[in-house]
Amino acid sequence: MRKQVNVQILLLAAVLLAGMGACALLYRLDNKYTAALPGGYGYNVLQGDLEQVAFLVDGWEYYPGQLLAPEDFQGGAAPEEYTYIGQYGNFSAHLDSPYGTATYRLILENPGEPVELALYFQELLCASRVYINGELAGEQGSLEPYAPRVLDGIYAFRAEGGTEIIVQCANYTHYYSGMYYPPAVGTPGAVTRMVVFRMAVYGFLCFTALAIALLHMAQWALGRDRLTRWMGLLSLLFALRVCYPFLRGLGVPSVRPLYALEDVCGNGVLLCAVLMSGELAGCAGANYHRWGAVPAAAGLCLATAVLPVFILPYVPGFINLYGNLLFLWKLAAGLYLMYLSGYALAKDRLLGHCLLCATGLYGLFIAASAASANLFEPIRGAWLEEYGGYGLVLGFSAQMVRREVLLTRENHRLTLHLQEEVERKTNSLSVLLSERRELLANLLHDLKNPLSALRSYGELVRTGNEALDPETAGYLNTLLDRVEVVGDRFDVLQDFSRGERGAHPPESICLNRYLQEFYETNRPDMEVSGLSFRLRLPGELVWVQGRRERLDVALENLCYNALSFTPPDGQVTLELAVKERTALISVRDNGAGIPPENLPHVFERSFTSRGDGSGDGLGLYLVRIIALEHGGTVEADSLPGRGSVFTLRLPTE
Repeated sequence: MRKQVNVQILLLAAVLLAGMGACALLYRLDNKYTAALPGGYGYNVLQGDLEQVAFLVDGWEYYPGQLLAPEDFQGGAAPEEYTYIGQYGNFSAHLDSPYGTATYRLILENPGEPVELALYFQELLCASRVYINGELAGEQGSLEPYAPRVLDGIYAFRAEGGTEIIVQCANYTHYYSGMYYPPAVGTPGAVTRMVVFRMAVYGFLCFTALAIALLHMAQWALGRDRLTRWMGLLSLLFALRVCYPFLRGLGVPSVRPLYALEDVCGNGVLLCAVLMSGELAGCAGANYHRWGAVPAAAGLCLATAVLPVFILPYVPGFINLYGNLLFLWKLAAGLYLMYLSGYALAKDRLLGHCLLCATGLYGLFIAASAASANLFEPIRGAWLEEYGGYGLVLGFSAQMVRREVLLTRENHRLTLHLQEEVERKTNSLSVLLSERRELLANLLHDLKNPLSALRSYGELVRTGNEALDPETAGYLNTLLDRVEVVGDRFDVLQDFSRGERGAHPPESICLNRYLQEFYETNRPDMEVSGLSFRLRLPGELVWVQGRRERLDVALENLCYNALSFTPPDGQVTLELAVKERTALISVRDNGAGIPPENLPHVFERSFTSRGDGSGDGLGLYLVRIIALEHGGTVEADSLPGRGSVFTLRLPTE
């Protein structure tokens, strides 16, 4: 056990080290802040290869609460302060409210030759105007009157000497305000490549998660498994969460529902992760999970659906609290998921390793996202938190695949065990039935001897001219009659036992030839009383697997049973037909028929409809048993006064 724990600790350490290495690599190679242009207060300087995008991060003049146009700066307006983009999440640090207006201004100096460049603004929050060298380059939504619009913008300009860039922003909608993302600058080709690469990354994240979601949704629809359902929902919510760059490119006017959708999807991913982790770790029934973690996750989903749309626009004082709450919940959820993975490992759950990798990476990326606030923003890739969410999707997907593999192996093992158990039970039953058949045969043989002696002594008394009074002679005759009945029943049971013990393996039988032989053998006995015995065969050959001696017993019972209920001038017909790979052997007569109330019982053991009580009720019962032995059935149909038809159905080869 201790060795296993050490292996798990090493696995966790390896996963975390790999995650930290990935974070460091992203920070160095895909970070706007490490690709910022140099500059000072109020200016940035172009330098380096302009085919590689750079970012205008530092030195921006900041005018909170003011919307200043280019002409307002001709008189030498002094900034309230200088800021770097991302320093303030909204306007609350200067306006006592997250909502309001602000102006940003920067001079982009080009010490070299004039060059055609492009500015890329990612999602100015939430309405804006962009001026370049005093000219209106583009507008997002409407500042006055306020009408927000979520839109990315690319604006071309000629960089010659100093280029003035002025950005006006207004926000009364979202909990982030103003220019929150550093704008990119570079040649139009460089900016286009950056945007295309970024869209490709988000497309990969979105559509692979969507494919995983559809796969698990289909499995859930077929199997009704809640873990599969949660996995499909987790992947679907993540796919919706990371599709926002495509919506920004199109321009979305419904700002509040859009941001609410992002928050709901992000927290929905965590809810599904908590549900799945609790189930897989074996904590689903624990009070802290059932009444603590799950309601908290569900409550956050509900809050993020309601607050951004119906509460925050009218009570902006809660916005910062709302943002902190979201961050703290993500951090707490990451820690709780790591706790569940540790619990699964401690309990030696088979899927604990997968759970550990998925939740460990998520917790690491959430912590790294908090630690790198205002220090990291991706250029071409996704945010650290989004990579962590994608790690959850992949980790849980691998976990579900592993679970299906384990279930398949267990089902295979149980199937093999079941087959072995069935074979063992079958062999035991075969031995038991064989012993019982032998016991029955021996008992029948032993009982026939005293029965024969009883019959002989009775006949001797009756024929020995003994002086018997009429009453005693009557008792003796009754006794001998009963002895004959018992003897007949012993004969039937002995024939049945003999057939069971001496049964040959099934053989391929051509019913056309077999019935022809049966008809010719039994025709003299059938017609001795004067009725007509007919045979009808189809033109095609019909083959079945069966035992001739058992079919003889069944057909003799059917034919002679029909003979006993048909008048001397009547007719019995033996007929063969084939329908849908089933052979139909019918025995039809035009005799007295069977009353409707008796028809359902004719194949029951000991049932007889003979009025004189001469029948033993075993003939048709044996027919049903023989039909079942051959994988078939037997049925009866009758009209009183018009005859009956008994049909033996056997599967063809």
